[in-house]
Amino acid sequence: MNKEKQLEGNISRVRNRRQLMSKKKKIILRIMLFLVSVIIVSTAVFTYQIKSNIDKMIIPNTKIDTALDPKIDTGIVPGQPEENNKDFYFLVLGLDYRGKHNALLTDSLMVLHIIPQESIIRLLSIPRDLLVENANGNTVKINSLFSEGYSISRQKAAEDPSILTGDTVQLGSRKLDKALLSGSMANIRNKIEELLDVEIDHTILVNFNTVISLVDEVGGIEIDVKRSMQYKATNLYLKPGLQILNGEDALGYARFREDDRGSRYFASDFERGKHQQEVVKALADEILSWKNTTKTLKLLKIVSDNVQTDMDYTDMYSMITKYYNAFNGDSISSIPFPEHYSPDGDVVLPDDARDILQDALKYVETDEVSEAEE
Repeated sequence: MNKEKQLEGNISRVRNRRQLMSKKKKIILRIMLFLVSVIIVSTAVFTYQIKSNIDKMIIPNTKIDTALDPKIDTGIVPGQPEENNKDFYFLVLGLDYRGKHNALLTDSLMVLHIIPQESIIRLLSIPRDLLVENANGNTVKINSLFSEGYSISRQKAAEDPSILTGDTVQLGSRKLDKALLSGSMANIRNKIEELLDVEIDHTILVNFNTVISLVDEVGGIEIDVKRSMQYKATNLYLKPGLQILNGEDALGYARFREDDRGSRYFASDFERGKHQQEVVKALADEILSWKNTTKTLKLLKIVSDNVQTDMDYTDMYSMITKYYNAFNGDSISSIPFPEHYSPDGDVVLPDDARDILQDALKYVETDEVSEAEE
């Protein structure tokens, strides 16, 4: 009897252990399923946040042609996804549409030649006062072409309302249909392509608020200020020396031109371009050094609220995933714009200086290597 009871007890303990193990397995399985679900949902939310932020920035392709000659196609057409080893060009337009600003004059113009195979970005600032020929054949400052493109596009939209998208962007006190904004960007892009003999893959329109917000988000940028600057209109008071600038001071430094102390303290358009490039380099160095996903989303939110571009989602997402860790502040190489003036003191670009500038911007070291191998 005792042996039978002992045997029954052993069997019962084994059953209890098996039941306990089974319960533990079920609990572990549930926990694993829960964790997997959390990961899947988090990934989906993260992906949605990225896409929804990017979608806000995109200006769709339109049927608007800003050229007065109908044979010339100037509509913005989004490019194909960039190849890993293909160099490409960006045009960045800085526009002050804070508050009631609505002049539609580009305050800064930058062309970026991005060369992934060399991990180099060639950066060229174009003086906003450079004299060029507009669509009517008149000589004007290049920063007026954005406004000209808007006027041409609006006239075409009045003749054919079907080209409008119905999707609008607020620029200061103006609310523009994205088709009109697309035409404005295309008009100035085409002139710069002609000027530099390059094909610009994408155009980006940046609100100055972007600079302030991004600089403040990364905790400021380090700039070696070469001379004192005083300009009450932008609340700018800087002394010479290496220092950390907050967002407002960084924007004031990049835009500095006039000084309260008189014209002998003024900065030229060329000095202004150098300041803008310094800010871009310092900010790029800070942003590209970040690896935290949460911070990346904050930066993306700032950009999406203040930037419009003709890049589609595929191109933009592809660039983020391919090149986020490929460049830093040291990757940016500045190209000086030739300093020439007309007898009246306006900025001009003679043919010989233009040829040298084109070669400097387009130069890719690997092309020389390939030719030598052949």
